[in-house]
Amino acid sequence: MRITTPSIFNDVLGPVMRGPSSSHTAGAYRIGLLLKDLAGKPLESAFFEFHNGGSLATTHETQGSDLGLATGLTGMDILDPDMTNALDIARKAGIEISFQVTDYPADHPNTYKCRLSDNQGGTYTAMALSTGGGMIKVINLMGFPVSFLGDDAIFFAISREDSDCTARKEVEDIMTAVKGYSGGEWTTDGTSNAVLYRFSSIPELQAHYPAFESYFSFFRLIKPVMPIPGLKTSLLPFSSLHELMKSSDLMTFPASKLAQMFESVRSGYSLDELNRMMDNLINIWRRSIRIGLDGTIYADRLVGAQSPGFVEKQKNGGLIEAGPLNTMIAYSTALMEVKSSMGVIIAAPTAGACGGLPGCLIGLADYQNNHEFLSRGFWSAGLVGLFIAMDATFAAEVAGCQAETGAGAAMAAAGLVEMAGGTAQQAFDAASLALQNVMGLVCDPIANRVEIPCLSRNANAAANALTSANMILGGIQAVIPLNETINTMIEVGRLIPSSLRCTAICGLSDTPTARRLEADINNPDLK
Repeated sequence: MRITTPSIFNDVLGPVMRGPSSSHTAGAYRIGLLLKDLAGKPLESAFFEFHNGGSLATTHETQGSDLGLATGLTGMDILDPDMTNALDIARKAGIEISFQVTDYPADHPNTYKCRLSDNQGGTYTAMALSTGGGMIKVINLMGFPVSFLGDDAIFFAISREDSDCTARKEVEDIMTAVKGYSGGEWTTDGTSNAVLYRFSSIPELQAHYPAFESYFSFFRLIKPVMPIPGLKTSLLPFSSLHELMKSSDLMTFPASKLAQMFESVRSGYSLDELNRMMDNLINIWRRSIRIGLDGTIYADRLVGAQSPGFVEKQKNGGLIEAGPLNTMIAYSTALMEVKSSMGVIIAAPTAGACGGLPGCLIGLADYQNNHEFLSRGFWSAGLVGLFIAMDATFAAEVAGCQAETGAGAAMAAAGLVEMAGGTAQQAFDAASLALQNVMGLVCDPIANRVEIPCLSRNANAAANALTSANMILGGIQAVIPLNETINTMIEVGRLIPSSLRCTAICGLSDTPTARRLEADINNPDLK
């Protein structure tokens, strides 16, 4: 059976991106890349429908879904500084991108329903979900129900009406002989049949295209968009937090080692390769922190750069002494300001929560001038995030801000415990405590931007993590185990009304000051 288990580098520590939101910008970018491959020809138009009861109905412009889609459809890199002009670039390339809020059945608040037209009269349809933290799921292609996550290369084809069983067998013989083949499944729209073949790497199929034309009325190769491929294996050291905690042998290892064991099998990469990937992320975080602390400039945001002034106060004794916490606050806010200025950040676990975890762990390492255990801290944090991805969500649209800054705080608490030499059990307990502390936290962004109160909640995530880690290291009990806390978080999240799940309808979003700020930023000429 193909693995659908999350990957630390796919789902928890990543993507590396620009944009205000991982769900809306990075997820949309990845969907755009897949749609570009689905068309396979130069596009003339791309029409997107957003469900009127979902988050995208109110946020697709202010949280960057439009930019992300345009970036992907034009084949730009999301790290390209010019991605902020992606809509203009698409128009100059002859692609008309339009959006409409409509009423159609949708089970997820981040549902993308689209229709593409190429310059030769071809039409292509798809439906995809942005499931949180930049993760995606394609659920329909050309009217056929499908399911893939962007971590495999996909060969999708619609059978000709006159294609017989012999032809089908010949195609399957070709596919199974190709390097990287990991399975295939047939699907139907009720009248016609289609097939989806999966490959763990981009397959060499061009030589077979002439034969395929006699079997299929339509076929496309859709390239993967995730850094870690989907693999077919049954050798995972554990498949859930509950299973791990029942293993007395595995629980003797530190959380960082458990994370490395899991990801090595999940990815098929060596430990050296994975550690290089982690070191690269740490270098990106450090660079982004420096940029933030130097001061960022961007017109379309609610407040300007504030972290440089905070650091100046810290240096001059203008803050209450708080050990490493003030450094953590400075780094967390600096990262959030880089995000809000469309700089390069890492969704960890989301763009809206990109500051808490790295600000906390790097802040402690710099305050103590001890970087020996920093990488291990991020591995431990990644393990906790893995379990949240398995059993819950990182999407505020699904479960509120507890799933974003709350998850970030839980991950950071585990990382701090690891850096202090604590056990895996202590790391899990600290994560549980941090998540308990923000249970039910809503998502109510002002002016539909991932800026306020997100910035202060990221700094608070660092404080929450530090408090929770020290409480557990000091012998105070979490009482509720992490797996039960994660399950409760998603249950509580589903009870939060949609008006308080990243729609900017209620909460702080609806205060008089928030509405005034929204009017000012949307109509700058009227100030």
